[in-house]
This record gives sequence, C-alpha cells and structure tokens, in this order.
Amino acid sequence: MMSLVSYDDKNPLHTSARVGAVRTVQHLIKEGYSVNKRTFDFMTPLHEACFQGNLECISVLLEAGSEVNASNVDGATPLCDACSNGNPNCVRLLLQHGADTNPPLLLTSPLHEAVLRDKWQCAEILIEAGCKIDQHDCHFGTPLHVAAYKGFIKSAAVLLKAGAIVNATKFHNTALHDVARLQDCDFISLLLEHGADVYARDNHGNQAKDLIPSSTSLARQLLLHAECTPRCLRSICRLKIRQSFGPSRLRNIKDLQLPKLLLDYLSFDIQ
Repeated sequence: MMSLVSYDDKNPLHTSARVGAVRTVQHLIKEGYSVNKRTFDFMTPLHEACFQGNLECISVLLEAGSEVNASNVDGATPLCDACSNGNPNCVRLLLQHGADTNPPLLLTSPLHEAVLRDKWQCAEILIEAGCKIDQHDCHFGTPLHVAAYKGFIKSAAVLLKAGAIVNATKFHNTALHDVARLQDCDFISLLLEHGADVYARDNHGNQAKDLIPSSTSLARQLLLHAECTPRCLRSICRLKIRQSFGPSRLRNIKDLQLPKLLLDYLSFDIQ
C-alpha cells in the first residue's frame, strides 16, 4: 500500500484518485471512505481523477456511486475536468454514466474546456452527445471565440462543421476579429468559407482588417479580397441550408436521401 499524505483538506481518497493509485482507491472505498466527500472548494475524488485523466480510478469511483454531475465551487463538473485533461476515453466513460454535456453554466462548460486546450477529439465527442455549441462563458464568449483567440484551427473546424455560429459576438467581437489579430491566413480562410462577415465591427468600430497594422500583410490582403469578391451562389446556398438545419439536425445530415456528392458538400467534407 502506497503512503499517501493528504493536502489541503482532501482525504486520502482524493489524493489517491489524483495520483491514479487505483488499488488504493479500491481499498479506501472498502474501508468506508465516501466517494462523494467534498473539500472546501467542493472538489470530489471524481473531480481529482478526471482532472488527471486517470481512467481506471474514474471507473472505480463511478461504479462505487460517485456523483457524475457534482459541481465544484466554480461550477465545473467532472466532465469539465476530463475535457480539460483531454483523454477521450475518460469523456466517453463519464457520458456513459450520465454526465450532463450542458451543466448549469457558471464560469465554463465542458466544450469550452476542451477547446481551450485544443482537445478537439473531446469536442467532437461532446458535440455528438448533444452539447450546446454556441453557449457563452464569462471570459471568451462562445467556444468558437475560444478557438479563434487561441489560434486553434482544428478545434474551430470541428465547431464550424457542427454548425457553430461563425458571426457570434462577444462585445461585438467576432471570431474573425480574433483571428485577424493573429494574421493566420488559413484560419481566416476557414472562417470566410463558413460565412464570416468581413464588414462586422467590434465595439471600437473596427472591422477585422483594421486590426492588422501592415497594409502589405497577406492576411489583410485576404480580407480586402473577400470584401470585393462576392461569394458564389453555390457557397451561399450551402451556408443558408446549413443555417436552416441548425446544429442539432446537422448531426443527422448524412441520413438525408440525397446524392453522396451533395451530402459531402453540405457537410464541408468537400469544397
């Protein structure tokens, strides 16, 4: 049996779950330690195990009756912590045990946590499970804002393909404004392809192009080109159809009795 020293007001079960000592966790549960004991910040042993991505400990705690949707002092659930860690298997296990993909939002959501660390595989799992993809947190805005601010193009692509609102605003700031500051041409192109509005202005009256200081920047030239080049009708139709579907029905778009080529185009599997 490994020697465990509690830290803060956490009991040995918290510590064991945190370090991934699965046999110790099993022993302590048999000895009568509560799997739902909370610390001063309302952390449970399950929170600890999820934050470190300790899959076996998570499984043992859940089987022993851990509250899968317990929230800590910040409102974060074990699913939030698992998404922050980024182990897809932990996320799947929690969902199988009834984890809520849309817990009451205080500071963050599971999807925000996944995107904040570019854990796009976890984001895909959450989206498939029915999470809200345009929910606002108190820091960044929507998960797409998070991806744009951090420069995480893969996470952004996952969100956009699932139907995230590309022109959602946080204090009039869109994802395109955030990406323009990064001068990431590939990211800008992705947003434009999904209908980003180059004319949108932030709360200082700036369009995205105005946030790029150099007039010779490729990113600025890309935005200027988008201003003077209308989208083709085919692209407009795709965006309008997807918008009318909404995220919940987009998940089942492949079930439509349409030619595969058209379904792939509507799903952004082909350009």
